[in-house]
Amino acid sequence: MAIPIRSIPVLEGAVWRKFERERLKSEKRRNMIDISKDIDEYKAIVQKAKAKGSFM
Repeated sequence: MAIPIRSIPVLEGAVWRKFERERLKSEKRRNMIDISKDIDEYKAIVQKAKAKGSFM
């Protein structure tokens, strides 16, 4: 016996607009994190540890 195929729900109208607005806001926030400063600090710490001989 086959299982009936269900239709895929589709967002429409106001619900779709709200979803799209929230998706765009979320996407913008995700791109705002800048870790380049942190990476430079971590590299400096590792270099210092290597110079002392306490790093691997």
